[in-house]
Parts: sequence; C-alpha cells; structure tokens
Amino acid sequence: MPIDIRGDAARFYDLSPGKPNDIDFYRERIPARDAAVLELGCGTGRVLVPLSAACGYIHGVDASSAMISICEEKLARENVPGNRARVEVGDITDLSLSREFDLIIAPFRVLQNLETDDEVDGLFDTIREHLSSGGKCILNVFNPNRDSDTMRREWVNTEEYSCWETETEGDRVTCHGRNARMDPERMVLYPELTYRRYCDNRLSDEATLKIVMRCYYPDEFERLITGHGFDVVGRLGGYAGEAYGEGPELVITFGGSG
Repeated sequence: MPIDIRGDAARFYDLSPGKPNDIDFYRERIPARDAAVLELGCGTGRVLVPLSAACGYIHGVDASSAMISICEEKLARENVPGNRARVEVGDITDLSLSREFDLIIAPFRVLQNLETDDEVDGLFDTIREHLSSGGKCILNVFNPNRDSDTMRREWVNTEEYSCWETETEGDRVTCHGRNARMDPERMVLYPELTYRRYCDNRLSDEATLKIVMRCYYPDEFERLITGHGFDVVGRLGGYAGEAYGEGPELVITFGGSG
C-alpha cells in the first residue's frame, strides 16, 4: 500500500477557511433525484456528504485512508445508509467499480494532484469506464494568475508565508505555505503546507503536507479533455458563473464523444 501522504495532515483539512463555495454548484448538476454519482478524490467528504442527500447513490474514492476514515465518520454522524453512500480507499487512475454513474466529479483541483502523463491518462480511462451513456463529468483546476514565463521566474519561494489562521475548541490553528520547488518544463508545482496548533500560545501539534499541483492554462485544459476523446458541453471561470478564463477557477463539464 502506498504511503498516505495526507495521513498526518488529514486532521487539519476541514479547518481551512479557504475551500471553494462549490457544493451548491455540484448539487444543481445532479441530473435526477435517483442519479448515481461518483466522486474521484473525495477526501474527508466535504462535498460527498452533503451531496448524499441529493442523489440516489454516491460513491467516493480517495487514496488517503486517513481522509476516508474522516469521511466515514461524517456519514455515520449524518446517518447516511450504506445503500445511499459508500467510500473506499483506491487509486483514481486505475479503478474499476463494475458500474456506471450519471455524474462524475473531482472537486477542488483533484486533477492537478496527478503528476505524470500516465496518471492523467489513467484518470480519463477511469472516467470513460464509469460514465454512463448520456452522463456528464466535471473537472476543475485553478486558473493560473501569472503567465507561464512569469510563473517559472517567480513561483519558487522557500520562505514560509501565511495561508490562514482559525480557532477551534479554544486553540489557534495556523497554516503556512512554502513554494519549495517546481518542474519548469512540465509546469508542475511542489508546494508544502505546514499546519500548527497552539494551546495557550504553545505549539501542541504540527504536520507538514507536501503536494503536487500541475498547472493548466485555459486553452490547455480544454485541449486535455477533448484530446482524451470527450466533448465539452460547459465551461465556467468559477462557481459564481464567471466567464471561462476570467475567474479564479477553470471548470469544464463534458460527456462522451457523440
């Protein structure tokens, strides 16, 4: 079993105030009350748990066993029965569930965590195998705020910077980032996030998460999807209806090639 890189940091994930306001967006795109939904990279269930009340069945897959454990706890607290929602540890780039889904989603930039072309190809194979006839898939990435040349020159920054700070159960929790390195040829970023918990201003807990974020620009992102044989049916620049390429996100809805 691969190392769970999110294992130590999973307990901090839901404390972040910086999550996108995307749950209503995905809920509104469930095609029917009895629809089957597949979430790739479901994490702690931030999206999956609320969607479980809006569809017939939702299945979540994530590589992190720690994240899946938290998601299972949430489903249990909400009394969601097993015939309405199921989550499991798995590889979204090499997955076979022997069933099809009406909607497939991978919220909050899951695609960008795939470092290699083989992994990206594997994700699209997973989508193709599990998407029902007439079904739709939604993928998103962030819209880079700098052109590629500027990104190559300026992104790396080994100094810590503050991402967010919050309070929970009387403790203070902070998150600091560090732009450790990048692959300038493939435009892959390697940021690090360090979470710290303070009790009475004394450090009581700390975890560092090292992740991969592969950059895609608007035209490149669309070509990635069409190049894998799918038809784009919708494009947005964010969850408030921003124009594609003009908002903070790149959100594309697509289906099987006709």
